[in-house]
Amino acid sequence: MASFMPACSRRDFLRAATALAVLACAPAARAAEGIVPGNLDVVQKGEFFQISGGFTIELSETLEKALTRGVQLTFVQAVEAERLRDYWLSESLVALERPVRLSYNALLRQYYVSLAGVSSSHDGLAEALRAVGDLRDWSVLNVRQMKKKSSYRAYVRMYLDIAQLPKPLQVNALASSARWQLDSGWRELPFKY
Repeated sequence: MASFMPACSRRDFLRAATALAVLACAPAARAAEGIVPGNLDVVQKGEFFQISGGFTIELSETLEKALTRGVQLTFVQAVEAERLRDYWLSESLVALERPVRLSYNALLRQYYVSLAGVSSSHDGLAEALRAVGDLRDWSVLNVRQMKKKSSYRAYVRMYLDIAQLPKPLQVNALASSARWQLDSGWRELPFKY
């Protein structure tokens, strides 16, 4: 039986296979950019409930260039907590946000992370991004706000605050949202007291 498939050389086949592999890997590399929630948990320590764990942050090439050229990036860690009720709407307990600033000093070739007035220096970008994404046992609830034997739910989110960028970059960020806007989305954490 005659085949209608055109014959191709081994070289043509290898070129086609390589092109397919490159195309298949390109979207995967793009998807790695952003903020991904890691092992997040709500734990009681003494009279407080704390959020522990963190986020994994991957900057786009555009954000990395902006950072190394002196643009400070401000990330916001946000948490909301509520008490679940059987026959009524959930009772909101707390809604907190705290900014984490990331900057680069080209003269010293160091990255700086500032959280709640405390600054730390880091030699590499990966190390600095780990520090930015770390929640560092953030105390968010006091047991006095809570009722025993109740179910609760915390929502945790982290995003890049575009409003803190210099004005010309804000316009650019709004026009090309994919390269500038990083957001983890809300992560739900149920817990009991």
